Amino acid sequence: MKYRTLCLATVRSTLLNRDTSGTFRILLLAAFVGIFAGYSCHASTHILSPTPEKTLPNLVVGIVARSANLNYMTEQDSEVFAFYRNTAVSETTESVFLGLLRQPAESQISRHSWSTFFQIRTQNDSTGRWRHLQEYLEAHLTDLTVFRIPRDSPYEAQYDLYAIGLFNGETVVGIQMFGVAT
Repeated sequence: MKYRTLCLATVRSTLLNRDTSGTFRILLLAAFVGIFAGYSCHASTHILSPTPEKTLPNLVVGIVARSANLNYMTEQDSEVFAFYRNTAVSETTESVFLGLLRQPAESQISRHSWSTFFQIRTQNDSTGRWRHLQEYLEAHLTDLTVFRIPRDSPYEAQYDLYAIGLFNGETVVGIQMFGVAT
């Protein structure tokens, strides 16, 4: 902030002062300070920092940021959590996913439509946060699907829901929620 103030003060003094050689040196110095500090005169930008790499930690941080304070609405609302398993897989089938969760192979699991899941969420979301999360996941993941796994509860009313895909073609990443059906 102090460098941005210096830069703005320099521009202001340039307009009021007609000493061009001294002004040029000060503007040049302010520009170098701004570049090396990561600030420009007009905004706080990081010129020297590279764009974030497409790594698993960066992806998970992006999911956490986009799902913060986001709720999955059922009879009992649930927070939306980032989900990933750092075990390489080649596909997201029911049996592979149950294996990642260390659930018995005979466990109940059902696959649901990714587009239908997000259509329901986005049509009732005036903030657009579900849409932003969907767009982020779709930009970084392939083989998108939603799995629903009932919990041990009467009438299988409670369930875990996973909207997941493959990152770099081998790592299962997405979001996890808890729901109660009526």
